Amino acid sequence: MAQHIIIAEPSYLMKRGISAVISDIVQAEVIFMDELQELNKYLENNPVDLVFIADHPLRDKTDRDLFFQLQSEARYIVLTNDRQEIPARKKFTEVISRNAHKEKLIPLLERVLGDSSVEDSKKSAILSERENEVLKQVAMGYTNQQIADRLFISKHTVISHRKNITSKLGIKTVSGLTVYAVLNNLIPKDQIE
Repeated sequence: MAQHIIIAEPSYLMKRGISAVISDIVQAEVIFMDELQELNKYLENNPVDLVFIADHPLRDKTDRDLFFQLQSEARYIVLTNDRQEIPARKKFTEVISRNAHKEKLIPLLERVLGDSSVEDSKKSAILSERENEVLKQVAMGYTNQQIADRLFISKHTVISHRKNITSKLGIKTVSGLTVYAVLNNLIPKDQIE
């Protein structure tokens, strides 16, 4: 699944360069923004995985305070010049120098961009082994009774497992659960009926 990434940087060349590096590492939907106010407005209404932000807009205390009020669960990387100190540095996932060498930059970005796949595997790990078995059966199109018969459990137990799966994953439809199972390699696409 593509990561939703914003690059908030006024320099076109920097935006395009960062975007190119990102596309070498992960599949991403990248949105370019020029100003902190535009970013703040976007963050109010949209989920984001990662934000690259230039350091200079964060120097204004009013803009910085507003930015931190709106800061979501996304990870934040600040792009900075080496000589300047970043206010509230600890609130960011990483601070990257615009002059960083490839040998330092690529592993850092791989680590930060790879964190999202770690979250996906954690999500899959939150299901118990039995819930994963039930989810596989649901994704393959079996009814509650068929699943009960195949797994040697009661229909009531299947229903309980399905409620737990829905609650843990936040997915309510069979088609959504099927997509989740395929994307998390619980079943191959060709096994779906």
